[in-house]
Amino acid sequence: MDRFHVSATGHSPTYFPHYLAEELGYFTDVDLNVTIDVPKPWDLVLDNLNNGVSQAALGGIWVPAMYKSRVKDYLSFAQLCARYTIEIVTREPVESFDWNYFTNKLVLVGGLGAGPGRTVFLKGVLKHAGIDLSTVRFIDGLSTSMFAELFGGGQGDAYAVDTLTAAALVRDGIGYHTASVTNPVPASVYYTLPEVLNREDNLIGRFTLAIQRATTWIREHDAEDARDLVKQNWPDDVDRMIEFLNMYKHQLWDESVLIKESELLAWQQSLAWAGLIEKPFPYTELVTTKPYEFTVAQLAK
Repeated sequence: MDRFHVSATGHSPTYFPHYLAEELGYFTDVDLNVTIDVPKPWDLVLDNLNNGVSQAALGGIWVPAMYKSRVKDYLSFAQLCARYTIEIVTREPVESFDWNYFTNKLVLVGGLGAGPGRTVFLKGVLKHAGIDLSTVRFIDGLSTSMFAELFGGGQGDAYAVDTLTAAALVRDGIGYHTASVTNPVPASVYYTLPEVLNREDNLIGRFTLAIQRATTWIREHDAEDARDLVKQNWPDDVDRMIEFLNMYKHQLWDESVLIKESELLAWQQSLAWAGLIEKPFPYTELVTTKPYEFTVAQLAK
């Protein structure tokens, strides 16, 4: 079997189809010996990719966008997580929520991790909704747990955070669940170098086929059927994780792993507003569809 190493920017339930592809033997079916690691600091994923340690990186597409024409060109070839979801927990109950709620509010944005995604996403949503961002104060850059403690101690009017943390805050009586913000965004993608894409053994196409099969499986099955795998990854939180996977499986993962052009354009617009890129790139400068086209052809046989 051919070696295929992935350097990921984290270990997350949103990456579950990847872990599932290994568990179900889908990588073996395409003659791949796939391994994965989460280097620290996370930006070593780029060193690993550039040095041939890994054949693909898994993380936000904002990295290929920012690096394009400035440092190095990477191409994204498959989407893993297809939605960006943020839960809004407020200090006081909000009976009739709309985007104007955020005006003159102090918002904590949790999630110190691989990049600026959550804050950029929320600001983009508000700007699309016509909210003047100068009227909203944001604090980010700290870990989820630190912000949870600070919010519990009285800081901020609202906390924008992941689903599991939001549920815990509400359960503990610290805040009120006010809104879920979910938009179709290529939140997590696989990207690689052109020379890896051009290999004659079609390494990337075979890998994409396995990820597509795993994505289809989780959308069509109860996560309870993968309890052992969930336990391997989150041994202290199995039941809650299974509930999470079942609740959000059709939101987190699309029917196909194809990166959608319209969704990438909208996400790039938010990146441009945040100053991370000057303007959106044409789709084909950031994405190759050849591995997905190979996948479709193989699945049609």
